Amino acid sequence: MIKIQPLFATDSTQVRALLRYQEEPVPYESFCAEERYLITGLAFWQHWLPCHLHVSPSVYIAKEDGLILGLISLHPIGRSKSCWQVDHLVVHPNHRGRGIAQELLRFACALFGSQGISHFIAEVSDRNPAALSLLGSCGFRRSARITHYQVPSDLKLQTAEINSEAFRLALPEDQIGLYQLHEDILPADIRLTFQHTPLDFRVFPIKVESLDTLARRLLRRRSWFWVSQDQERKVITSACRVTAHREGDYHLEFAVHPGFAHTAPDMINFVLSIMRRAGMKGMVVVKAYDFQKSVVEALEAAGLERLGDFSLLTRDYWMRAKKPRKLSLETSVNLPALGNPAININREITDIWPGSLN
Repeated sequence: MIKIQPLFATDSTQVRALLRYQEEPVPYESFCAEERYLITGLAFWQHWLPCHLHVSPSVYIAKEDGLILGLISLHPIGRSKSCWQVDHLVVHPNHRGRGIAQELLRFACALFGSQGISHFIAEVSDRNPAALSLLGSCGFRRSARITHYQVPSDLKLQTAEINSEAFRLALPEDQIGLYQLHEDILPADIRLTFQHTPLDFRVFPIKVESLDTLARRLLRRRSWFWVSQDQERKVITSACRVTAHREGDYHLEFAVHPGFAHTAPDMINFVLSIMRRAGMKGMVVVKAYDFQKSVVEALEAAGLERLGDFSLLTRDYWMRAKKPRKLSLETSVNLPALGNPAININREITDIWPGSLN
């Protein structure tokens, strides 16, 4: 009998072997999954807590006679933890076709949905029709397309025409501006699914002394923003979130306001050039959405290598009431009795024509 249960530390070896059977190019964040799963196995106690109290990715496995046949992992998007992303959904090749992946997905949606989670997302490669069909059968729909780019080590940047004074490191007071920028960029349906809060764009103060010192401090923070601001309107027109999973592995996401689409090439060249000057070399991957056309065109024009195209799938999960309420109408209605009708006659009329009422 196949049982679905949380991941424990004793299952880490089989999980690492199972991840080798992924047959599609996965998003950049998945390369660091093995380390996170080891932490999840040690934090098995979190599965007995509500999902909004989980401190590491939530991983569940399908097990039969001590052998792990499949795995599903989820992690929250943002501080509100109202939207969860399906990171991995893997089944051993020898046990595919038994409906294990579908049961794992339905189990996770039902478990988290029973705790008030109503939004789920997943990024699936367009070259994996089986996964697209599976998620579609479980209520997911395509909301956007995502393209991942890799920065070549020999990329030539056009830094001569960049006004470096127009860009700077984000400050703590930019939190609301960053939140508003991303809310203006996201389509209405995706904005409702992600449910970002200003805390998702929290910025910590960092002293800027030299590029070497700045690079070390940013790597300790693991996440920071570069921004461009319109001084007259006092709004942030573009931003780039840099995430450093470790030294040598960087993930970039650009956000450019539609009204300032012409600044996208300068923003991309500035961020890549400042990272190169600070010695942040290695694997640099950029994630771009199709609704940010200016960013996609600028990345293509800059000469970045395309890693793969993905579909952003979303699902809204709503629980039905266990006992449907029955509406009943009250048939007996008590109304107060109507009084006798009265006629008001102007006294002046009777004085002028005394016999008019006879």
